Amino acid sequence: MIKLFSITSKGEGYTADIFDCGDGGYIFTGDMDVDVDGSPNWRIDPCGQPDTTLHKDGEPINSDAVPGIVLPPECIKFVSDIVLGCKALVTYRGRSSDAVVFDVGPHNKLGEGSAALARRLGINPDPNRGGVDSPEVTYRWWPGIPAVVDGLAYDLQPYGG
Repeated sequence: MIKLFSITSKGEGYTADIFDCGDGGYIFTGDMDVDVDGSPNWRIDPCGQPDTTLHKDGEPINSDAVPGIVLPPECIKFVSDIVLGCKALVTYRGRSSDAVVFDVGPHNKLGEGSAALARRLGINPDPNRGGVDSPEVTYRWWPGIPAVVDGLAYDLQPYGG
């Protein structure tokens, strides 16, 4: 693996190194804030939004139903292949789940996953009292390779930000 750059996670007190895995994928270890954007429950999160950057069939991704991750723009803009809609794999304490990159987070904030992903990994999915506060969740993603999660294929979507 080759270290590409580091991001200091805004307000969370750790720095994560972003690595090229040599197989077309990238990886970092971070915490997990629970993201409920795009779900019917988005209002329970003070920072929640009704929309997501990636859409499926013209609709936002329902983060309560779809295992997905949020990446900061720094992790999207440094590659030439499309990241939104790409394949991801997230691991926490011996549990792993396939996921889709479904949203773009703020600059310098690492480690966000959907409520559906949190449940699959055994993490409390409450966006206000759940998640993981220390950098012990591993995130991998493969730009240019469309995600297939639970038999549902996602289209790659360019990021215009």
